Amino acid sequence: MAIRILIADDNALVRRALAQALYSRGHWEITQAENGEEAVAKAKEQKPDLIILDLAMPGMDGIRAARVINLYLPDVPIILHTLHWTPRVAVEALKAGVRKVVAKSDSATILLAVEEYLTPRVIGYVAVIEEPPSVPVDPVVIPRSSGAADATVPRPQTPAAPVANGAIGPTTRSTAE
Repeated sequence: MAIRILIADDNALVRRALAQALYSRGHWEITQAENGEEAVAKAKEQKPDLIILDLAMPGMDGIRAARVINLYLPDVPIILHTLHWTPRVAVEALKAGVRKVVAKSDSATILLAVEEYLTPRVIGYVAVIEEPPSVPVDPVVIPRSSGAADATVPRPQTPAAPVANGAIGPTTRSTAE
């Protein structure tokens, strides 16, 4: 079964360009919607594997559409693709169930975000089974002591500090200082 992506943007040129960019990266089935209401209807009907929503669309904007879609398809990743990126928009989008907000000015990031969310689904079909080790392995035991602080694992040594002649080495302090 092909992976399905829904793109919702009121600009037909943006939808086509994004669809073309996605087709160049994978064999995905891409559906397009012109606004938030159409995106919600198509999402309910087609149950895509990933949804890309524009923020500023007539009628229902991307955040409202994400909120509704998230009620029906909470496991489907939604990416908000917008010209109007601000920290406030990002926070509101995340509250609505959007997984990632990507500025339209950064076209490479949208493709990476799509691959990030779809790759685990593709790899998920391959089961990796590891055999347990044939030789028994002793568990690491930390001896208990009277104080809780004594039972901590030793920390790695701090890096060596420069010495006066510019070489790297341990530093020492005299008690006369």
